[in-house]
Amino acid sequence: MGTSEFRRNASFSSAYSTSQVSAWLQRLRLPTTYQKYVDEPTTIPKSYATLELLFRSQITVFPYENLTVHYSPTHQVNIKPDVLYSKMMNTNRGRGGYCMELSIFFHHMLRALGFRVTMTGVRNRTRTDGVPDGQYQGWTHINNIIHLPDGTKYSADVAFGGDGPTAPLPMNGEAMIHQNLGSQQVRLVHDNIDKQQLSEPRLWIYQYRNGSDKQWNSFYSFTELEFFQEDFEVQNWWACAHTLHRWTVLVVRFLRAGEPVRYTDGNDDATPAAEADDVCIAGKVMLVNNLVKVNMGGKTQVVCELGNEVERVAALKTYFNITLLEEEVNAICGWDMALA
Repeated sequence: MGTSEFRRNASFSSAYSTSQVSAWLQRLRLPTTYQKYVDEPTTIPKSYATLELLFRSQITVFPYENLTVHYSPTHQVNIKPDVLYSKMMNTNRGRGGYCMELSIFFHHMLRALGFRVTMTGVRNRTRTDGVPDGQYQGWTHINNIIHLPDGTKYSADVAFGGDGPTAPLPMNGEAMIHQNLGSQQVRLVHDNIDKQQLSEPRLWIYQYRNGSDKQWNSFYSFTELEFFQEDFEVQNWWACAHTLHRWTVLVVRFLRAGEPVRYTDGNDDATPAAEADDVCIAGKVMLVNNLVKVNMGGKTQVVCELGNEVERVAALKTYFNITLLEEEVNAICGWDMALA
């Protein structure tokens, strides 16, 4: 299966203009060999190499963050494509978004480049202390499926936070293993989940293990049913108010090889240098409620503990280069997730 399964008269238009896509490509800090496509974005090769590069560039530039749920007057996330573009591209305040924001933004950028891509809903599993061990829940996540001209197909989840893959994963039924950050490995399995009664359709199941000697565990599952903006408007309303985003202040950004990382001693240490004309993932920096953490491929290290909102707002700037407006800072006052 490839692009031939798309309807001949289907619309492949994007919510973003050529100039907006060019600005995004510029923001991604692409290697020099790809700079020639910034002014003519539709000429970019529709290959796995390009998709992987865009994927890794996206997750190292635009952080996974749910700050709008906590630092906005409405505490509601707006996922309309024009609003997402303005938030991530026009403000120059280091903003990203949570799953539906980042994935819808990435979806329309890929469409504007000429990729054949669809969105679908995802069922997450419940967790205990961060480890998935419960039943699959309703549609609370989102994913992009890319169909390349050579007939291959990939899952490109740029918005699963620190547990997400660091590259697109093949949807070929072979459960090919991708070496994620450090010793972690991830894969897609095409199988049924326990609560299914019917044998078809089989689902794509995103699994991980924290070492080749460990057991595989499943994070989420999805089908290939095409979802639309209207579907995610419903999901978004629920996710803002009834999932972990409601009771967790969360920011995650993957670190690109060669960029500085600040540790507890206050010094900036550089990550290992990348190969020329490549984008490599060297680690990730995370904020979870009142803790800032860094993982460079080994054990997660707590960088600092935050005692109040002044410290958390400062940490957003220091470790993520995120600047909140005064009205956003004030919006968390009286909110139950505010630090004392």
